[in-house]
Amino acid sequence: MAQHRDIPLNLITGFLGVGKTTAIRHLLAQRPEGEHWAVLVNEFGEIGVDGGLLADTGVALEEVPGGCLCCVSAQMFTVGLNRLIRSQKPDRILIEPTGLGHPAQIIRTLTEPPYAGVLDLRATVTLMDARHLASPRHREHPTWQDQIALADVLLANKADLYSEDDRETLHAYVAAMPSPRPLVVETTQARIEREWLDRPRLERGGALFPEARAFLDAATESTDHDHDHDHDHDHDHDHDHDHDHDHAAPAADEWVTIDTRGDGYIGRSWLMPEGQVVDHATLAGLVDGFTGDRLKGLVATDQGWHRINRVDGHGGLEPMAAPNTPLRPRIEAILPESDTAALDALARTLDAARTPNP
Repeated sequence: MAQHRDIPLNLITGFLGVGKTTAIRHLLAQRPEGEHWAVLVNEFGEIGVDGGLLADTGVALEEVPGGCLCCVSAQMFTVGLNRLIRSQKPDRILIEPTGLGHPAQIIRTLTEPPYAGVLDLRATVTLMDARHLASPRHREHPTWQDQIALADVLLANKADLYSEDDRETLHAYVAAMPSPRPLVVETTQARIEREWLDRPRLERGGALFPEARAFLDAATESTDHDHDHDHDHDHDHDHDHDHDHDHAAPAADEWVTIDTRGDGYIGRSWLMPEGQVVDHATLAGLVDGFTGDRLKGLVATDQGWHRINRVDGHGGLEPMAAPNTPLRPRIEAILPESDTAALDALARTLDAARTPNP
């Protein structure tokens, strides 16, 4: 009889746009022959773009949209994770939390009943962009700090874009980290080695780190998870119907717009009708002019299907193969909450990019 074995599990975390999904694609390409891996993806927005970027990898996939796993999506997280465990019986699970998610509560959930004895939480991998060390908006954001402080493996991604000052700042930052320090690797294109997943978790005395301890204490005191995140969700679409989390799926011919707020950011997600095509030139101008934190999507244009991948003013449209199965085009934008005017301008431009459906 086969001996029972806890399922190895890793968190692949990091702030907005640092390359988490790309890193997961690299890992999936390295999975041992005969092993069945599963991925749970959590997104700040409501429609799920990253899951579409992993759809061609041949792994079991669960998506948890609409906020970070530690608060408003906690129940959806456990439902999705339980479904993966029971139906897929995977040999390893990778979890990609939203870039605005605190990993501390996720770690607590995964290491306590009912998951203790079922899951074997291994190294937490955090991706970062060392250029953010010069940005107070990133460096002073508690989520950014939390993600790095909980890393067992810290990947400084996009190293080919670093200046010498960026690199020196990174080295000084790592040198100042308290012991035990994570494995720190500079990398490009989110390249990651599979063996890093099995590195031991760092012993932090059970307290994780001061900010996480305070965060966890606050979460424990509140049975309804009413803590500092203060997420709220505004739902609307072209036909002025009310939308709740438990409503029926929107009609296939609707353009659905959903807003998500939290941690000082606002996300707007657009879900387009199946078969909707947008004007490539207008879309390219929209993407190139986007100055927010993150713009991503999977869109059918009059020049074929394209991915949108823009982070902090870099990146744009990338041609992609048409999906093998029917897929509703989708876009998600994330900006500071104070930048609603830019978001409204983006919405107007996207509306102008529509082409009549055949």
